[in-house]
Amino acid sequence: MQRFVAFLALTSALSLASCEPRADPFKIARDKDLKAGGVYVSYNLGCESGCDKVEKGDLIQKIDGKPVKTGADFDAANVMDGKPHKLEILSAVTMAPKTVEITATPKTNLPPLEKVPPFWTVGAEQLNAAPDWARRRMFGHASPMVQLISINGGTLDGRQLYGKKRLVVAWDWGDRQEESYAVSFMQVLQKAQADLAAKGVEIMFAHVLFPTGRKQPMNDTDLRAWADKWTVKDGGQKLPMIPFYRQPNKVEFNEARELGMENAYTMMENLGQSPAILLLDERGIVRWHSEGLQTPTADEKIQKPDQFTIIEAVEYARDKL
Repeated sequence: MQRFVAFLALTSALSLASCEPRADPFKIARDKDLKAGGVYVSYNLGCESGCDKVEKGDLIQKIDGKPVKTGADFDAANVMDGKPHKLEILSAVTMAPKTVEITATPKTNLPPLEKVPPFWTVGAEQLNAAPDWARRRMFGHASPMVQLISINGGTLDGRQLYGKKRLVVAWDWGDRQEESYAVSFMQVLQKAQADLAAKGVEIMFAHVLFPTGRKQPMNDTDLRAWADKWTVKDGGQKLPMIPFYRQPNKVEFNEARELGMENAYTMMENLGQSPAILLLDERGIVRWHSEGLQTPTADEKIQKPDQFTIIEAVEYARDKL
């Protein structure tokens, strides 16, 4: 009888454990998910022990008793030294506190990145600075898998986006309206590129085929001609061109070069409406993902949706990224 009772107790405990709510890896972080502060877990890469109890969206409050608020705080805690470290966390699902002990060493399976931590992280307060309309699918994720060709030569992938602040515009030209939005965005970025460069923000103006697109991207020659046609002139002189990229064609595409900081999470599959804007911080975290145009409220100084959308992104990149 005692064995039977013990068996029932164990079965009940296992059932309860299996019913524990799990975080949705595709959930977009809103104010209610971030307002408690701390360090937001953007992606869990795993570790020797304990990391299976940490989920995307968890808010790390303390490491070994010391409060943490930013990604830099997380790095300073040096949890990759192979020793046990205690994390005090607020659950992504319930916001209930939990304590997890992890043991981690640097990961080596994401070349060319070195000293890769068990989690990609960002300060919750920093992430929460984006407006709601700039929180589309890739918001809060680490740099997704992508392969982009520079029209001046060379290829960039999602892992190479790590280490610099980036303002990425992905644009299609399926119809005249989409193309006109791209022209407007390009011209604003031409005017803003000096200010952005002064803050360490690199522009990437990427011509791609969206999942719902109908028209193949231009080649390098045509893209240069397109840029020259629509470039901004100041006093009769053309402003310097911003860095242009494009999606590789079928011959150029190399699956082995479509790399990112998360497993099997691609940029192209997560694009919805052109033009899309992605702002990535130097830690490779997507701090802004907007799509299409945002209609300004009546009290905004700029009332044209295309101008308003890109200028808001530029100001965020300049002042908050």
